[in-house]
Amino acid sequence: MEVVVTKAKKGFTLLEVVIALTVFAFLIGGLLGFLPWGVEGVGQVKDQSIAYGLVDGTQVELERMGFSLVEAGTNRLQETYNSTLDPRRAPAVYQVLLVATAQGDLISFEHVVKQEEQDYLDSTQREEGEVIEQFDKDLGGIVNFNRTPDDLPVSLTGFTEEDQTTFPHSTRWIPEEERYFLIKCTQFGWDDEDPSIPHRHQHHPSNGFLALQVDVQWPYKIPDPSQGENGFRRVAEKYRKHFRFPLAIVR
Repeated sequence: MEVVVTKAKKGFTLLEVVIALTVFAFLIGGLLGFLPWGVEGVGQVKDQSIAYGLVDGTQVELERMGFSLVEAGTNRLQETYNSTLDPRRAPAVYQVLLVATAQGDLISFEHVVKQEEQDYLDSTQREEGEVIEQFDKDLGGIVNFNRTPDDLPVSLTGFTEEDQTTFPHSTRWIPEEERYFLIKCTQFGWDDEDPSIPHRHQHHPSNGFLALQVDVQWPYKIPDPSQGENGFRRVAEKYRKHFRFPLAIVR
C-alpha cells in the first residue's frame, strides 16, 4: 500500500497581513487626498469653458443695447466733440457691467458703474462701484442707463418687481444671487508703457466702431442664505478668475 504524503500549504503570517494592510491604507489615503483637488479642477475647467463661450453672447448683448448707450456707459474721455482741443481724461471712468448665469445661457446688462480701485472694493459692498443713472453728452442730450423716459427698464438695476415677471422684459431678468459671471466692458485709454500717448484703439466720435476691453470674472455674486431670502454675497475681485479679450461694436 502506497502512502501519499502531502505538505501543508503555508499562508501569510499575521505580521505580513498587518504590513500589507498598512501599505494599502497608506496608498489609498494618499489617493483620496487628491480627490478634492480633482473635483475642484473639474469645476474650474467647466467655469473656464463657459467663460470662453460668453464671447459671442457679450457681442450680441452689447449690440442689443445700442452703440450710443455703450459709448456713454464706457466713457473715459471729455471734450471729444471739441474741434480745437484734444480729448482729455474724464474725471471718472465708466464701466458697462454685464452679468451671466453660471450655465452661461443668459447674459444681461446689469448697470453702469464708476470704476473704483480694487483696494476700495471688498466683499461687504453689494455693488462693483457707484451705480450711474445717466450720462450728459457734451453737445446736449442725456443717455439713461437704468430706465427710459417712458419708464421702461434698460438695465437690471432699473427693473421693478412687475418688470421681472412681465414679458418681454422678464426674458432678460437674472436674480442677483444667480449672477455668477461678471463681464466688465471699458474703452481703451492710454498706452500702458507711456501714459501720455493715447492707446491705438482709443475711441473717437469720428470712428465707425467702438473698441472695448472686456474682462470676464467669476464668481461675481453667489447665494448667501444668511442674507435672508434670495440673499447673495458679492465676491471681492481679488478672489475671482479672469478671462480678457478685445471686442468692437459698430454704429
